[in-house]
Amino acid sequence: MTSLTALHALLRQGKQPVGRLVWIGLDFAPAKHNAIAVDSASLPSETECRAVAGLDVIVLYHGFVAAYGVLRRLCGNLHQANPRRLQLIDLDFGRIAYLKVSQ
Repeated sequence: MTSLTALHALLRQGKQPVGRLVWIGLDFAPAKHNAIAVDSASLPSETECRAVAGLDVIVLYHGFVAAYGVLRRLCGNLHQANPRRLQLIDLDFGRIAYLKVSQ
């Protein structure tokens, strides 16, 4: 069970996150509304990531400590779930990457 379980429960009740936006922090909880912390030791699977389908997803991570393989696997699983937008923000290096932009 991962931290996306709460998002699944919200969707099963017929509700959506405010603004259809979800902030995901890799190994920390972002200080934002609609924030979810994901532990790099137990990443959500492709099936668990389906909760972000149609939502805007922003992934925050610390570039000095985040392992590339873990970040790649998380982003791959999130991308397969077909979010509306998928954005990465490296808090240490100040880099932003847009992996998917809405059409």
